[in-house]
Amino acid sequence: MALSDAPAAPGAGWDESQCKAGLAQLEGLQEQLDDLRLTIHRVVQPLSAPLTNNPALFEVYKNAVVGSQNNIKSFRTHWKSPDVQNILEHSNNSFAANTDLSPSAQVPRYGWKQNQVTELEPSGRNKDDAQISDDTLGNLDKDEIGRLLDAFQKSNPAIQIATKDDNRDLMIQFVTNSMKLKFHVTISPDANAKGKLTAECLGTTKPFTSISNCVVSRSRPNDLKYLLDMIAAYKTVKGTTCAKCSKMLDQSVQMPTARRSKQVTADDGSQQVKWEPFHEGCIEGDS
Repeated sequence: MALSDAPAAPGAGWDESQCKAGLAQLEGLQEQLDDLRLTIHRVVQPLSAPLTNNPALFEVYKNAVVGSQNNIKSFRTHWKSPDVQNILEHSNNSFAANTDLSPSAQVPRYGWKQNQVTELEPSGRNKDDAQISDDTLGNLDKDEIGRLLDAFQKSNPAIQIATKDDNRDLMIQFVTNSMKLKFHVTISPDANAKGKLTAECLGTTKPFTSISNCVVSRSRPNDLKYLLDMIAAYKTVKGTTCAKCSKMLDQSVQMPTARRSKQVTADDGSQQVKWEPFHEGCIEGDS
């Protein structure tokens, strides 16, 4: 598939938006495939950890095996989905009609998923609006919150969201690896309220309590979009090794339970947000 300003293949039939959406789908598929290359490492890594507690070792190993199995099933499901099969069929038909692939050299390999997310964000927001200050959350009405949630749901279809109280009480849940995570988010309608935006990962044991601590300590406590993206990162970012210490397990035999973002430069020179996994102890003292 090529950009819309490239010569169209006879009978291509797709407009620019369809091509962009297709490229975003294929980029997501490539990310899943790249992650599967680490499957063997992910399974054997717990066996090399200096653990003397056999039940803890078994639990970590079991989670690694079950998580890897779920990742393979997810890739297979994605590959066989009607959307992906439609893209592959269109690509085959397009190539049969025109075998000249030289225009594809002008198409960036990465950044299509991020572009889709940006296009789905509520209109009327500029780059400065992307970082909502703490004193603006109270101005979000149920419609604006609804638009944020709608964009979030479209870019994260595997994540379930239940809302009540005019979109100010949210229950977000999904399965990642072998765990089911549930996040409870509340948004106060009072702009002067303390803790206007609260969030917790439901559960009374680790890793749930550790995830809650990491969510509560986020650097932008009243930025709803930032919080939603952080929660999604527990689904989309594999916590195999910590981005700071490069280890799989911390001293309490826990996988990385924090997600933090940073700005990175894409191949086309644009700035994008990248989420990374950290151990709870590795973010203590960070802003």
